[in-house]
Amino acid sequence: MKNNYSVCFVYSILLIISLATTRVNAQQTSYTISNEKLTATILAKGAELASLKSDSLEYIWQADPNYWNRHAPILFPIVGPLKDKEYILNGKTYSMPQHGFARDYDFKVIKKSPNAITFEQQANTETKKMYPFDYVLQIKYTLKGNTLQVNYTVKNPNSDTMYFSLGAHPAFNCPFEPGQNRHDYDLVFDKKIKTKTKNKNDGLYIDDYSEVMNAPGEINISDTLFDEGSLTFNPNPFSTATFVYKPTNKKYLKVTFRNYPYLGIWSAGNSPFVCVEPWHGISDNYDHNKKLEQKEGIIPLKASRVFQCNFSIQIL
Repeated sequence: MKNNYSVCFVYSILLIISLATTRVNAQQTSYTISNEKLTATILAKGAELASLKSDSLEYIWQADPNYWNRHAPILFPIVGPLKDKEYILNGKTYSMPQHGFARDYDFKVIKKSPNAITFEQQANTETKKMYPFDYVLQIKYTLKGNTLQVNYTVKNPNSDTMYFSLGAHPAFNCPFEPGQNRHDYDLVFDKKIKTKTKNKNDGLYIDDYSEVMNAPGEINISDTLFDEGSLTFNPNPFSTATFVYKPTNKKYLKVTFRNYPYLGIWSAGNSPFVCVEPWHGISDNYDHNKKLEQKEGIIPLKASRVFQCNFSIQIL
């Protein structure tokens, strides 16, 4: 009987250790930067922004899997889905998932200070099965006052031109505070114009447009706004989008994205978050021939050249 108790005791200890290890392994490696105004947390996986707080208020969507299990993925080397999930380069067909693969691989930290951090990812044997180029992708996060600046750098170490797209996909809590409703928020843009969004068929763009603005430069985030999926401004005429709570006219957050040719706005139906997505690249058109170098929005980067862009999130 004593031996049985001993076996049970040892088994219990091993089970506790196993469960504890499982919990530790389930936690992703993350890094925190902060200043007197803000604190940001970024995951090593995908160099994904996972938190942005001012005092105790969280502004970034916390990846509730009941709605959408990501925070702010980086889209590289494509934006959106490919036609039939494949593309053709130099006569060879490659398969690649929607939004590419950078978001699913770890980045390493190459530089860090209390208020800034730079991540880097390079090609590996797995990425080359989907995308035959070498690449260097760097993302730098910097806190300045009440603003988070996000800088992207793409380097081409190949001897030939590489083709890629790059986009941001930050998701913001909406509503931002308890007791509010999402439909009481407007997205207010910097230009007072009434432009249309481009429509899709089976996830691919077609030459058809819809009216979504309730006033020039304003979109009400209604409960049904995303019933047909994401909204795409193509071309994108805007440089900023501000979340405004209509009952008090309070401005909570502004996203600035100058010189991005495309802009996506998305949520998973009537979910408590909204994504503001500035893109250098876009999903395939319905009639695309699948050739990567002829894909709309694709960026040709010559050997040894560097591409850079940025956007920022300002807490108001």
